[in-house]
Amino acid sequence: MGIVNRISRAIDILTEDGSIEKGDEFEKYVVHLFDTRTYFSIVEWTSDISRKQDCFVESDCNPDLVMRYKHKSRNEVFCIECKYRSNLYDGKLNWSYHSQLDRYRKYAKEKGIPFYVVIGLGGSPQYPERMFCIPLKEAKYPALYPSVFEKYERDPDKMFFWKNGTLR
Repeated sequence: MGIVNRISRAIDILTEDGSIEKGDEFEKYVVHLFDTRTYFSIVEWTSDISRKQDCFVESDCNPDLVMRYKHKSRNEVFCIECKYRSNLYDGKLNWSYHSQLDRYRKYAKEKGIPFYVVIGLGGSPQYPERMFCIPLKEAKYPALYPSVFEKYERDPDKMFFWKNGTLR
């Protein structure tokens, strides 16, 4: 990752209301919506260690979570990128930037697993007002219009479930 991309990534992270902490809190909120005792296990949870150290860590570019649906004899793996946004910008949900989106697409293709973008909007990272669970293949642009993301709205209080290969 070039220095320009690293700086751009840092600016994107920090300009969302100074939000490294908000992103971490939202990840925790998303994880608590998975029943990890019965149905799911966390395979990987990206540490984002490069934010804390002055070095690049390749795994920090991976999605936030890799989960396994383990109920009965099922063993299905999928991944999630968590994003919290306080509000829309120019009527759109700015959730990513082009190089990050390309990286997510590449990861999903190489691993051959479903990839979801879970976005919290408004409220607080610990309790978003609205939540969306968007398949990456539907999140085609770094900024999404309501006509796209509202199709994937879900109750922010509802536990996640995996049904027929789809995260709900």
